[in-house]
Amino acid sequence: MPVFDTPITTDSNNLSKILKQDLPVLLLLHEGQRDKPLEDALSKVARKQKGDLLVVKVDVRENPGIHKDYKNLATPAIISFDKKGKVQAEADYVRPNDVRSHAAFLSNGTPLPEAKPKAEPVASSNGNNGAKHSGPIQVSDNTWRNEVLKSKVPVLVDFWAPWCGPCRSIAPYVEQLSKDYAGRIKVVKLDTDRNQVMARRYDIRSIPTFAIFDKGQQVARMSGANPSGIKRMVEQALA
Repeated sequence: MPVFDTPITTDSNNLSKILKQDLPVLLLLHEGQRDKPLEDALSKVARKQKGDLLVVKVDVRENPGIHKDYKNLATPAIISFDKKGKVQAEADYVRPNDVRSHAAFLSNGTPLPEAKPKAEPVASSNGNNGAKHSGPIQVSDNTWRNEVLKSKVPVLVDFWAPWCGPCRSIAPYVEQLSKDYAGRIKVVKLDTDRNQVMARRYDIRSIPTFAIFDKGQQVARMSGANPSGIKRMVEQALA
């Protein structure tokens, strides 16, 4: 295999071949978003680690099967593979520091800061209040009806976009809410860039916007990354 000093863009047909090249692989899952700082970090790692590490990119919009295989991690996400193609670590909502940390982890075993455990499969809780979640469910225009409008428990919707700084900053809090209220409320995220039908239908003009849906109806709504306001909406929906 030739030596690559730039990130490799691949797809469902070729990823398995890349993972058999006897080199560690740093895989970025993205959704077509242009993120220059992240791309610059990937390019620098590819140049610095050429011959020792492969940096690979997959657009999950065009390769949904890969996204599903890796538990629908919230993008941009990183998955680190060892020389045998086995997953060693993963992270979602990644930034340039995450790229550098995972590269160091693969190249010399440097421990990852606050490394996240591998995500468990995220199942719909529609009709199953006891479903376990590793985090919020990613929904789309196509899955909105089943996951939100037909849910048997109240739903907290996070309207967000990958480029939105406040959306990323509030994401860990939203993820924790999904665990704290598991079985009582469903937490979902809708990328407004990719799902403009629902964004227009609910007149989303600023992000992040949070809304509570109960029995198919929007019953509460607020804009902004305000943890206390979000929790207050959730508590009122459960009262």
